[in-house]
Amino acid sequence: MYSDGYSIRDYGAMVNDEARFRPFAEALKRRVTAGSVVLDIGAGTGILSFLACKFGARKVYAVEPDASIEVAKLCARNIPGSERITWIQDLSTRITLPEPADLVIGDLHGSMPFYTGNIASLADARTRHLKPGGRMLPQRDLLLAAPAQSSKEFSYIESPWQSNAFGLDLSAGLPWVTSTLTRAQSAPIAPEQLLAAPQQWGVIDYAAGAADRADATLEWTIERAGTLHGLYLWFDGVVDDGLGFSNSPLLPELVYGRNFAPLERAFDVVVGDRIHCRLAVNRVRNDYIYRWETRIEGTDGTVKGNFRQTSFRLPPSQADVLRKMATDYTPNLDQDGQIRREALLAMDGQRSLGDIAELLLTRFPDWLKDRQSALDIAADLSKRHG
Repeated sequence: MYSDGYSIRDYGAMVNDEARFRPFAEALKRRVTAGSVVLDIGAGTGILSFLACKFGARKVYAVEPDASIEVAKLCARNIPGSERITWIQDLSTRITLPEPADLVIGDLHGSMPFYTGNIASLADARTRHLKPGGRMLPQRDLLLAAPAQSSKEFSYIESPWQSNAFGLDLSAGLPWVTSTLTRAQSAPIAPEQLLAAPQQWGVIDYAAGAADRADATLEWTIERAGTLHGLYLWFDGVVDDGLGFSNSPLLPELVYGRNFAPLERAFDVVVGDRIHCRLAVNRVRNDYIYRWETRIEGTDGTVKGNFRQTSFRLPPSQADVLRKMATDYTPNLDQDGQIRREALLAMDGQRSLGDIAELLLTRFPDWLKDRQSALDIAADLSKRHG
């Protein structure tokens, strides 16, 4: 069973986030006509689909792989016009609509636009589901970054890894801590905490065919002296002409927050110091890998610091994960894999879960402690693949 990680309460919080949700609602009101066919990707509990009907859409296809779609169906009983909605529990990339859509809408962001397969989903919808001359909502996202002084964001690095009340040297853990893109503090920061003006490092253009990667080199000249702790990363979303939102650290927090990329250590900087930074994000299988490579130069050209950081850093005990993902690796199933393979092969439409559990106990008596443990494995696979 697919899960996007959101609870029903989370979907409610998204609707209540006026700064985030209202631009989508206003764009629907502006663009939907009596003859419109609307595709709502990542429909969740159906709010945008219901609004599309309210604004007069002829037909709405609400696509949501998560079980939250069942709550949407219950809500539909109380909302006039919802009979014009076709509910589809699946990924939009795996379906074919009976007709092209005039309008594709999908609020699929996390704290950045790079969230699971969402950019690819919108790009696929533009190619396969959108009518020629149709409209994508959102239109684009602008990626922004700025160097910042923020001891609050840096505090989890300083304590306990650099110093702590117990006098323990935990510095060996720092490479993993400083390779993590973190959710920034919820309170807006003071403008003077940005040590130089924000710069754009990428555009996700849904209307033109978005790529799920970005790579840019930025240069800043320090405008305010202070201590450089890292970079704030955020995006400005353009939903439609004149309609948008931002999760800038200077504004009240949106429901999905904003990000902070720490440096490996803090640096005092003065007006005129320069920061050279390469920012990149790429999708690797089902995850996004961020890189931030930073060089800090003094006013005299001397290098104060030079770092190459990436969110792809495995603990030593997991180093063989890369080896197991290589194209020339020849895998063998471990005992858990053998049990699960046997259970899947037994799901032939003839056996009950109880029968499959008994079969597993017979085949793997030394590995399964009792019938319930075998039944748990079979039930889990049935839920996922049955």
